[in-house]
Amino acid sequence: MQKLIPIIVASGLLTTLLLTARLQSSQDNGKLGPFDSITFSGSEGDLTITNSDKRISWGDEETSQAWSVGFMEIGKALEQLMKADHFTEAREDLNEELDEEISLIRKTLDKIRDRAQSLEPDDPDAPEVKQQWDEAYKKFERLQKRGLRIRGDLASQQMQESYKEVIEAVNVVSDRLNIDIVLRFIPPDGEFEGKTPEATIMQIRLRTALRLPEGIDITDEVLVELGLEVE
Repeated sequence: MQKLIPIIVASGLLTTLLLTARLQSSQDNGKLGPFDSITFSGSEGDLTITNSDKRISWGDEETSQAWSVGFMEIGKALEQLMKADHFTEAREDLNEELDEEISLIRKTLDKIRDRAQSLEPDDPDAPEVKQQWDEAYKKFERLQKRGLRIRGDLASQQMQESYKEVIEAVNVVSDRLNIDIVLRFIPPDGEFEGKTPEATIMQIRLRTALRLPEGIDITDEVLVELGLEVE
């Protein structure tokens, strides 16, 4: 039996060397692998880890693999993009056009008011002047509502265009940094804007990440990609 012990030990060492040689890369860099898969045993069954398109995978479903995640403070980009010259000029041109229409109807209302003030209470023209006032004022209200709607439509269109620019930049940065998922967020330690409870609770809801590791926020990289100022 004592003679068998050295043989068993030698055999074990040989097996270990052979196994290490199989696990070790062909390059002399001390790394183990490559492996086709690694299987871990467990009380609920075995778990096999594989490489699926350079992502750790533990099943055939798309949801059964590890996805890299980044965070983007989209408000920083949108705020700057909305101040672009072509957007600002479009808003100013629209405001000028709408203000001109409002100015004309205001002048009409002023004339009608001046005429009404010059009439006596029993003047036979009073009903006609009142009707003119009512019609002009209704037109004034319609123009105000129309102005709000048109301004809103333009702002919405510009925000959508800005958003698309952000998405394109996010995709470029994500491809460069090998990021699969990017979530919009407000930094948990950022300053709150507005003093009303409604504004505060909305900003709390938008702070989707209460804590995140350093380096996972790609906001600055996206701003640079867009050619915007990094704060």
